Amino acid sequence: MSYTIKYQQVIEALARPLSFEDGTAAPEIAAGEHRLGIRLPSALREYYLIAGQFDQLNRAHNQLYPPSDWFADAGKLVFMEENQAVVFWGIPTADETDDNPPVLQGVNISNQRIDWYEEHGCCSEFLRLMLHWQACCGGMSFTGGADISSMALRRIQAEWPFVGEMGGMLVFARNGAAICVIGEGEALQLFAGGRTEHDFNLVRAEFARLDVKLDIT
Repeated sequence: MSYTIKYQQVIEALARPLSFEDGTAAPEIAAGEHRLGIRLPSALREYYLIAGQFDQLNRAHNQLYPPSDWFADAGKLVFMEENQAVVFWGIPTADETDDNPPVLQGVNISNQRIDWYEEHGCCSEFLRLMLHWQACCGGMSFTGGADISSMALRRIQAEWPFVGEMGGMLVFARNGAAICVIGEGEALQLFAGGRTEHDFNLVRAEFARLDVKLDIT
């Protein structure tokens, strides 16, 4: 399955089908590449081509850069910024034969160089997981959150399809609904989103049976 189809399926499940206007124009991507002397790997290029301007998910919390804002640092192409600019995300540019490179997170401390370490082993999976996080942080029309117990997490793991893990965050999804869990031990936080009010109410009702009350955000 191509990267494009995988992205389309995730975005449609979380929000709506993509349209032509949601993509970044190829000449705009080419201009960004030329400015930095790099070439995007297929996993990132295909995302921009179909969804680079889909701000509902790309800028709901963290900020996907347009090609004009890409910058290079220590051999990394930086394409995304955390919502408070505490960290950046980028891909290594040294190996242009890798069409699905790892994504690195760069810690941004004032007056210090950016400290990079690997966030996820492949770009396409990073983007899929980030879409779910963005959806639960305001990209979906209905969102909420709650503190949960490790027992509640075990129920989620047993009953919800698992999407993946990134940086300690666990991601689960059903068509029209997504949940992300962060933390460890008994200090766990749940973030949930529904594509429609009906989708979200089903999630709320399910968690109410686990004595988890979702606070609407």
